[in-house]
Amino acid sequence: MPGDLDADALAEELNDCRQRGLDWLDRSTTNQRPLLLPLLERLAEEYAVAKPIADVGRRVQIKTLLRDGIAELARQGHASDADLLRDLFFGQSLDGAISPPGVLLKKAQGRFGDETPSRFRERRVNVMRSFARFLIGFVFPPALVSAGAEDQWQRLATVGYVTSNDHFIQLLASAVNVTIVGITNERLPEMLEQALRLKREAGRPDAFWQSLRIAFLSRALLDVVNDEWEALDPGRALGQRRHEAVWARRSVWDLLKRANATRWLLYECPYLPTLNGALLEFEDGRKIVRLLIRRARRSRPEHVYVELDDVGDRFAAIFEDVIHECVSAELVVPVGFPADSTFHYRGPRNQTKVLVDGSGADGWLPMVLIVTPRRTGDQVLAMLQLRTQANSARELRRVSHLSGYVLQDDRLRPSGHMLPVPPQSFGLTDETPFSAASRVVQEVSADELSAAIRPVATGRYLYTDKEHLFFFIYVLDLPEGIQFPRRAEMHPFRLSELMGIRANQILRSAAALCRSAASGSGWSVAAEVLSLNLCLHDQPELGARLMRMPEGEREEFAHKIDQLVTTRTCPSLLEPGRDIEIAGLAGWQHREFFSVLVRLYADIGITGARELVREIDQDDEKSAAVRRLSELYADEDSMASVPMEL
Repeated sequence: MPGDLDADALAEELNDCRQRGLDWLDRSTTNQRPLLLPLLERLAEEYAVAKPIADVGRRVQIKTLLRDGIAELARQGHASDADLLRDLFFGQSLDGAISPPGVLLKKAQGRFGDETPSRFRERRVNVMRSFARFLIGFVFPPALVSAGAEDQWQRLATVGYVTSNDHFIQLLASAVNVTIVGITNERLPEMLEQALRLKREAGRPDAFWQSLRIAFLSRALLDVVNDEWEALDPGRALGQRRHEAVWARRSVWDLLKRANATRWLLYECPYLPTLNGALLEFEDGRKIVRLLIRRARRSRPEHVYVELDDVGDRFAAIFEDVIHECVSAELVVPVGFPADSTFHYRGPRNQTKVLVDGSGADGWLPMVLIVTPRRTGDQVLAMLQLRTQANSARELRRVSHLSGYVLQDDRLRPSGHMLPVPPQSFGLTDETPFSAASRVVQEVSADELSAAIRPVATGRYLYTDKEHLFFFIYVLDLPEGIQFPRRAEMHPFRLSELMGIRANQILRSAAALCRSAASGSGWSVAAEVLSLNLCLHDQPELGARLMRMPEGEREEFAHKIDQLVTTRTCPSLLEPGRDIEIAGLAGWQHREFFSVLVRLYADIGITGARELVREIDQDDEKSAAVRRLSELYADEDSMASVPMEL
């Protein structure tokens, strides 16, 4: 009877067999002795009697047991685990000689395509443990096991409605390994953040899970989900679903990056997964499964969860199957170079590896920027996003028109349709950047507004220590009455407000330059850039003093500049009652504010823009400042010499 069979010990014996190789179990040499396999021998003998098999020795009996057990495992629907076990133990061999274990291991890892040896090793351990439990039941069928085993499963299950996440958050915080398979995972960021805080409060300040794997449903499959959005607003259901999925994925990614941890992976599931929920493994080896049963067209409080101990790793095997069929959710961006208004593709680069401060990486990254005017009463205002940790990874506390990367997916599958030959070059009116602009708008607004997007210009932004940016610029006249989700932090700004925000940004940069250790050409170029900008903000005398400022007087001058800075804030839509201080305009919009952006504002009717353009054009000093700034911002040597981002 199997009561005294230890599945973990049996799993160790199975692993020993794999490492030695089934044809070498009985090898006896100076360096090797026949393997001691008391549990596996017992199972093989029992199976040989039941089958029956002739008395051919333990090696053949063990091979027969494993071969038949793997076949039965596949028949019961665990094809992925069965394939891995067959590759590890037998390879291509049916009845003949088996390849050496090192060869089998290498071929198995190549076939299964796991990203790292450690990830593949973890998968092997889980599969061996699961197979050990399976073999015990295979040789000793459930009818021979103590009565009531299935009743025990029922007693271990808890069923309830999804009304509170507190219990699940506690489980997350206590677990050491976590696998989550979801649809949009829209509530996961908050739960993960709370669980990580509890984990760190209970242990080290850098505590993290040994393994954290999260799978999202592929964007292409979100239209087949039947959820509460179908009942609330069928017309916007798909857009809202995509919006929730994008924000959840971005928020999870940002949270885990800020956690300074590396033991996490995000996946995308290219098919509807066989289950939806979480597998949690604890330090004592216990595993808990929490399955979510979504009720069609019902709200979240009406969804049901089932929570139970994973006896025999039955669900762990299914979770492994799901993850194995997933693809990495890491985004890829095209890298290349611009010529005039066209971007020329040279190769892909992982999004997590680009725009890293101090990386020294070369090349250009294509971006889109969408200017969004909005009519309010008799005025036309610019709608800009206040960048926070909830909606952005860079340039926090700055305001920006909607922007984002052109992704490799936009080049290969613009607007969702696969191109037979992806373009090696693309311009402003081509499908690739338009697909990216439409995607960015839809992800933020949850509305399909691509028909109203029109191309207007291109722009360039030079960095000193990383890749440069090439912008495809579009305009989207927002429909009357449209509302953005609060977490998007989209706010209307008058042109005078943007002027004040930018003036503060220039003053802060001037003070920072005075306090820096810059000298020589670096100081000269930076001082000229700031002086020209101060002229455009009606502070020409201040700019002139900065240009000729002696080194010994710079700190005092910086202090005087500090007194001129006016704190400007914006009320948070996501956190009512909280005001966020605005640091300035984002990148390209800051540099090209007077040369491109204000003139574009004038063309699309932003209130006050025509008057500002007329004022600049009629002022020789300001017109010269705009032209000179455009030259400096476009000069790679000049930008590389400045000691700070300007």
